[in-house]
Parts: sequence; C-alpha cells; structure tokens
Amino acid sequence: MGFAEDATNLIQERRFDDVESLWMRAIENDTSDVESFIKTAKLLRKAEQRSQADTLLSLLGDTLLEKKKWPQRLQILKEVARLSKHPVNYRAHIEEALTKSYAERKAFKRVFSFVGFAEPGSNPVDKAEKVESWLQYDEGSYFFMAGRGAGVVTDLNPDLGICRLDFERDKRVSIPLGAAHKFLTPLPEGHVLREKFTDGDKLRNEAAKSPAGTVARVLQSFGRAMSMSEVRDAMIGIVPEQKWSSWWTAARKNPQVVVSGTGAKATYSWNSSSGEADKTVIREYDRADTRSKLDLARKHSGRGAALADHFSTTLAAEAVKMSRTDGALAWQILSVLETLPGKYEVPFEPSSLLLGPMASRVVAAVSDKPLRERAIKTIREKHPDWPKVFSELFFMEEEPKVLSMIVGQLEEVGQNDIRDRLIEETLRYPRRHPRAFYWYAKRLDEDESSEKLSYAVIFQVIDAVSSDEFSAVRARLKDFFDKGGLVIRTIMKVDNEEGARKLLETIDRYGSIEEYRRENVKTAALMKYPDLREPQSEPVYATAESLAAKRQELDHLVKVEIPANSKAIQVAREMGDLRENFEYKAARARAEYLSARVGEISAEIGRVKVLDPQQVDTTVVHVGTRVALSNGDVRREVTILGPWESAPEHGIYSNQSDVAKALIGKAQGEIVSFMGNDYMIDSIRRWTESQELRESETGRQT
Repeated sequence: MGFAEDATNLIQERRFDDVESLWMRAIENDTSDVESFIKTAKLLRKAEQRSQADTLLSLLGDTLLEKKKWPQRLQILKEVARLSKHPVNYRAHIEEALTKSYAERKAFKRVFSFVGFAEPGSNPVDKAEKVESWLQYDEGSYFFMAGRGAGVVTDLNPDLGICRLDFERDKRVSIPLGAAHKFLTPLPEGHVLREKFTDGDKLRNEAAKSPAGTVARVLQSFGRAMSMSEVRDAMIGIVPEQKWSSWWTAARKNPQVVVSGTGAKATYSWNSSSGEADKTVIREYDRADTRSKLDLARKHSGRGAALADHFSTTLAAEAVKMSRTDGALAWQILSVLETLPGKYEVPFEPSSLLLGPMASRVVAAVSDKPLRERAIKTIREKHPDWPKVFSELFFMEEEPKVLSMIVGQLEEVGQNDIRDRLIEETLRYPRRHPRAFYWYAKRLDEDESSEKLSYAVIFQVIDAVSSDEFSAVRARLKDFFDKGGLVIRTIMKVDNEEGARKLLETIDRYGSIEEYRRENVKTAALMKYPDLREPQSEPVYATAESLAAKRQELDHLVKVEIPANSKAIQVAREMGDLRENFEYKAARARAEYLSARVGEISAEIGRVKVLDPQQVDTTVVHVGTRVALSNGDVRREVTILGPWESAPEHGIYSNQSDVAKALIGKAQGEIVSFMGNDYMIDSIRRWTESQELRESETGRQT
C-alpha cells in the first residue's frame, strides 16, 4: 500500500504516533505527492488532531522550502493558511512561493498586480488562487474548444478579463476568463493535439497514413469517450474537411475503439486491447434490453467470429422465447440476424411469424421502417390472403411511403376496388384516419396531372388543420397552402367559381393558417376569378351584438386609425425623396388597406339583416338555429349564424358555408352529411335557447 492508504488505516486505529513516524519517513523519501499529505492532514483534523496536522504540514512546508520545490510548497502554504484564523500572516511566504513558481510566466507581473495581491486585509489564499487560475491561460498555452479545434493563447488581458486564442479557422477569438473553464480544455504535455503546433506536418502525415492509430491517440489523450463531432473538431487542421468522411470510416474500425449509443449521441471510447474492447462490448450487451442488444449486434458483429456468434445465439434464443408474445420483435431479430455473420438456429421459419390471422398487427408493430417494408413484401409473397391484410394494415400505417407501397401493390395486381374502398373510407372519415388522409392529400399534391383535385378535399384539409386528430401532421398540411401547393393548384386547375368563393369566405376563419398562406389562396382565387372582388348582394345575417361590434370597429377605423395614418404619411413625406422613403411607402400601403377595410365593413353593414331570436323558425334548420346531430355514440351540436359569428372550432358555422347549406331546410329526423360523415338531426332550437334555459334555471334557484 502507499503512504495515503497506510496513514488512513493508522488514523482509523487512532495510532497517531505511528502516523507521525510514517509522515516523517515519507517526506525524507518523496515529497512529490502533495495531495496525499494534504488528504492525511484533513483526516487528522477530522479525528480531532488539528495541532498534529498543522505541525506535520509545517514540517512538510519547511522540507519543500529546503528542496526549493516551490509549486508544492505553495500548495501546502495555501492549505495551512486556509485553515488558519489569521491567513494574512502567511502573505509573505505565499508571495515568495507564488513568485518562485510563476515568475517566468509572461503575464505573471501583470496578473499579480491586477488582482491586488498586496492589498492590506485581503486573503492571500484567494488572491494566489486567482493568479494561478488566470495564469492557466497565459500566452503560449494550448487548449481545445468544441467547434474550433486546438488553439493557442496569444494574449492574456486581465484588464478586460479575457484571453485571446488563435484557432485553425478563427483568429483572436476572445474568451471571458470567468467562463474559460467551460469552453477550453487544456492540452497538457504529451497530448496529441499539441503536436499540431510543434510538428504539424508529421501529425498530418500520420493521420493520413494511419486513421485508426490517430483516433486511438486522440481518445487516449483526452482520456474519455468522445462523440464523432468532438473527434471531428479535434481533427480540424489535421484532416482536410473534404476527406473527413472517408477518414472517419477508416478511423473508427480500430478494434480497440468501442462505440456506445446511437445517432448523434453515440460515443467512442478507447480500450487497452482488442480483447478488452470485446469485453466492454459484451458487458454493455449483457446489461441491455432486447432492442438495444439488437443495435449492439448490428454495430459490433464485425469485430470477430466469437463475438458475432455470442450475439446471434443469444438473440435467436430471445426471438424464440418471445415468438408467442411479441411476434413483431421476434421477426425483427431474426431478420437482422440473417444479415449478420454469427451462427444460430431457430426451430421455425421466420416468415411464419407474419402469416397468422393477426398478420396486419404484427407488421404494424415492426418499429424499424426498412424492416416493416420488408415484412410487407413478405406478406405479399407468402400470405394467401394478402389483399385483406393490406387493407387492414392501410389504416394502421403512419409512413406515407409505406402507404404508397401498399396501394401500389394493390394497383399492380388490379385490386383497384380495394384501393378505392380504402380511399373512400379515408375521405368519409378523415378524423378517424388522419395519417391516411394526409397521405391521400400528399399524393394529390405530388401528382401534377391529377384529375382528382377538388374543392371538397381542400375544405377537408382546412378543417384538418384545426383538428386535434391531425396535430402530428398539421405543419405538413399547411404546406399545401404554399405557392404551387395542392390548394393553389386546385384553384387554378378546377373550374368552380362558387367553390373558390366559398374558399375565400372560409379561409379567414381558420386562425391556425398563417396570414401569408391565406394571402396565397386569396391571390390565386382573385387572379382566376376577378369577379370575386365584387360584393355579393345576399344579406349578411348578424346578431345585434356582432353588428354593434362591427359598427364600433368602423368607428375606430374612421376616427382613430385613418387620422393617425394620415399624420404618419405627412411626417414621412417631410423626410424627402419619396422614391427611397420606406416609411412613406409603408404608410401609403396602410392607407390603402384602411380605406378598403372601411369600404368592406360599410358595404356589409349596408346589407345586414339582424337576427331576432323570437322570429327564428325551428320547424326546419334556418339561420339562427342550433342543431343537435347524432351518429351512433357520436354527438355534435352545430349552430348556424352569419359570417361575423363564424367559429367552426366551436361548432358555429356561417350560413354561407357548405356545412350550413347542407343543413338549412332539413327537418328533425332527417339524415344529413356533415364533414364527410352521416348524421341524424335529433333536435332544432334557437341559437339562444341553451343560454335562456340556463338563465331561467338560475332564476328558479334564486
């Protein structure tokens, strides 16, 4: 055992005289391991032997003074002073040791003066440690920085609190001294990256000739596992950027390097031998769950036959065990093992896992996309009733590419009737099958010559954007509203002016569609149908409350916003040079918008027909009615009001919408189609009736 271990045992046995003897023998033989002495002194203090600890540390300090081992003496002095009631008494001794240790550093005098070491009353330990901390970043020191590689300090500026470094691609990069320890990793003597500055050509030649050997040196120098991006940063200026991919492919094949994790989180670590590397892999493999074991087998089966056989044998046994409980994972394991070099045996044909009565559920549970595609091909080749399996799988699948594969296989053998039923079901109940609906819309979007473009699908897309069922694909659905997308192409290719008019009426009510995308739709519709700019002559139904709100909006525009904008135009005009005056152009554009808005609201108010709850006829669906719909266990309420009250997300629809037009005129008990689904009308009442009932009930309770 070493000094520290022996001293610890003696202190535990409370043999303090023997500790002192051991200490004295140690300082006579070797005083280099100062940390062991300090650790022992701390244990003595903990054992209530403070006086003995201080005495022994003082003896060690005197010995180090005699031997002129200044850095070690400084360390001991700081420890003694730190625990002293009067640390200032040690200022002169600490200053001497500090100066002797660092006087040759280029920035020493500047840093020593800046920290104010000699200030009366200051703690010399704190000051000394600040000097040492800053001198780590003295000119000529080498560091590694993520994203920049290896660099050298060119300037230490305590006045600004920064150090500057030169890296391969960036020069004079400033790093705050307070944060330097977070961003800069020291490169001590012997670190491979220091050779970039001392003998760069030799290091670059070595890296080119032996990628595997160089990456081993890098991992050894850093002494920890590193990600691929960290290794790449380390190689900046050593391996040319254009050769990185081929270099890394060769480098990571070192048999003593082990990869752990997957994707961007994967790390690479160094082992003392290939045998130790294999042991590391096996330890990680034995601790992993089944899916992780499969990933490890994929990565490491090429390391050697024994390792490959271990993986294959154990994984095959797990596949057999879970073949009755998790057929999907069992099939994935056996499919992967077919591609690996290890030997194994299983008592059944792997494809049999896909041919049972629950084949569609097994395939849908295969998590790996390429393997799922392979499973579908196996079903196509070997299952006697594969079209039925495909039709079941269609509504379980989430990947558009796989859905296209399923439909393509059906079309290939003329099973168009099944395909059409699947698409009909999708369009009839899009909320039940959001992934399938997105796939169908995407298919239309990608087919430039499609004859199936229709406004019906566009309105379903608009509804889907605001539906929770489509949250996973909402962002991709919005892409259909971009220039050249499905919505714009439908407007330009399908001759249906009434459909375009309804689209313009509907699009503004869906706040989840961004303004610029709504403008794309409006521009396309007005370009094809200029007459849509003309106001409609039909009345605008409105409640008394919404009419009051519109009048208030109009009053605000006329009395507040337009005068304010006119003033802004005048101020901008006074700036001169109207051709390059952005403020003037913006104010003029705002004036045009406000004028158009005033005209639009005024025209609408001129056509308003105020809804009177007492005059609403509830024998059939009219504007101003609330309709209760049912479809089995599904219940919905739809309210028909004017365009100003429209809020489809709350079940309130404009009388000008397709939904309203499908319902208006229908009586209780009739079947109606609502958003692609069939419903029965259970009841019809005034839109205020629910509120009136609540108010009446409240009155009775009072």
